[in-house]
Amino acid sequence: MPVLGYLLILNEKVGKILTNRFDAALPFGSELSMWRIYMLYYGGILLAIGSILFALLCPAQIKQYATAFRMVDAERNHLTAHNQTKQISTQLAALYARMTKRENAIFNTIFKARLLPDLHNLGVGTHPDLQSGDQWGLGLIHIWNLNDIKRPIWRIAVLFLFTFGLALLAIPAIFTFAQVTFLLAKHLLGASVPDFK
Repeated sequence: MPVLGYLLILNEKVGKILTNRFDAALPFGSELSMWRIYMLYYGGILLAIGSILFALLCPAQIKQYATAFRMVDAERNHLTAHNQTKQISTQLAALYARMTKRENAIFNTIFKARLLPDLHNLGVGTHPDLQSGDQWGLGLIHIWNLNDIKRPIWRIAVLFLFTFGLALLAIPAIFTFAQVTFLLAKHLLGASVPDFK
């Protein structure tokens, strides 16, 4: 994106060459081309920032698994077969201990009760809302959801960066599509299409 910014925005000669070479014959003239280049540039920058924040801040389990159930399907059998279930209780205890007030409030809307990592079965069956035939699967579901609610402010920021970045990229793409369609129609139908000049 910095190279695009230098070539298309900071270097006036390249901008003039592009607008005169490719857009002079298009409807509405060449004066609208530079705003499209700006939108492509800033849309790409917003997507790049959003991608960097996502890569740096998103927990590994959320990047790796689309849902909690996919995580359970992928990891439960491996952990139980190799007697690694202690990792589940250790990770649960650490995630519960590091929860902020906001994360705690979000968690309480998803689950009515916390698991008990100190108990050998994670406390499954000790509360009406902690019923399961698979305590380790339930533990992994809690781990995925605890990771999923981390850093809610950053999640909203990344969502806005992606949304606005994609919108900035979509607008010039739609405009260019309309121009290309117009030129194709003009070419196929000849002079029966108005020139808009």
